[in-house]
Amino acid sequence: MRRPLVILLLTFVVSCFAYVGLKIALASDEQSKKVLDDVARSILLLVPENVRVVLEADQVKLTANEHIAVEEEFTLSFSVTYDATKNSYYASWVESGNVVYSCSYSPKEERPYRDFVRECVHYPLEKAALRLLVKNAFGKYLRITYHPSVDEYSSFSPDGKYFAFITDRLGGNRNIALLDLQQGSLRILPVYGSSEYFPRFSPDGTRLAFQGSLHGFWNIYVMPIEDHAKNIVLISAGNAPAYSPAWFDANTLLYVQDTETGNAMYRATLARRRTKLNIEGFDMVFSPTVYGQTIYFVGLKEANFGIYALTPEGSVVCIEDGFYNEHDPAISPDGRYLAYSCNCLGYYAIWVKDLQTGEKWCLTEGLKQDTFYPSFSPDGRLVGFSASEGFFEPDIWFVRFFKPSDAQEKSSLP
Repeated sequence: MRRPLVILLLTFVVSCFAYVGLKIALASDEQSKKVLDDVARSILLLVPENVRVVLEADQVKLTANEHIAVEEEFTLSFSVTYDATKNSYYASWVESGNVVYSCSYSPKEERPYRDFVRECVHYPLEKAALRLLVKNAFGKYLRITYHPSVDEYSSFSPDGKYFAFITDRLGGNRNIALLDLQQGSLRILPVYGSSEYFPRFSPDGTRLAFQGSLHGFWNIYVMPIEDHAKNIVLISAGNAPAYSPAWFDANTLLYVQDTETGNAMYRATLARRRTKLNIEGFDMVFSPTVYGQTIYFVGLKEANFGIYALTPEGSVVCIEDGFYNEHDPAISPDGRYLAYSCNCLGYYAIWVKDLQTGEKWCLTEGLKQDTFYPSFSPDGRLVGFSASEGFFEPDIWFVRFFKPSDAQEKSSLP
């Protein structure tokens, strides 16, 4: 490794106890030295605060968070080589003698070089972040994914065991990823010939509803989590795009479907009995979510987006419709709090409104990034969301839910 990298020999001392360590041996041929340097830099810059990192290459040792205690350490090796005949770089991660991840890059590719570097570093960073999550060893925020792919549209299972989101890291096609919150493992549920969006767990946690393109255009489907691709049921009907599913109850789904004049919200049973809901006064409606028998949704009126509720009695109530746009409603497990994304700070952030008191505060103001698609954990203690960092696609983050009375810094609308 070249000497300029030595200037990155930084030690970050944190006051909290850390549980996870990464010990990484780095190696490359002469033509791949720059790649190796960039990978090392990225690991040191992106590593979570409660993870100790030791990088070793060419008798150079680089560390981050060196003085914090470690309960669990992972030993990995990373290598990168250059093939001049193909003008390509080949990188791989090895753990316990097995290749656990590999990727390649050619300057002839359309994707940026920075995406190749980020793909190289995502494996150890995600491994460490998932262990912090399992051990509950993190502060206010925890970033979960680091892959350059799109990671978004999150959903917790009712029992808190799983967290689902969409990723295109498998061959560039958007698939549902299933994060095991107890084991700290990640697996992808591909549906070949389809792209998937908006995964939503059924109330019993055994099935997922999603928006997919299995029949060549957007439809709403339901599939079991086990043997996921073998028993897919089509819920929506017609050739118009259908999207944004939500479970109304154990046997009924909500979704939105385009019409000749805009769109409409539908309720459909698993037996595919469909009913159009009577929601008047909007140019379009989006993103239904349910608490009890009340349906929360985004309504568009004259280029302004707000959040509304359709009560069991059939009336529409305005929940949040300010000067700025509000999107992505999510209701806390006790029905008291509404989380949503809003661009009132000049960028999209995750806000919370207390539906009893009307008080509002920002959960993600400290990130200074566009954040979308919040979802509450079943115990109400975490909110999952997507955040976009610079030129990169969005990643999955968690934030600990708090109220202004929790001695946290309170934010107010400008």
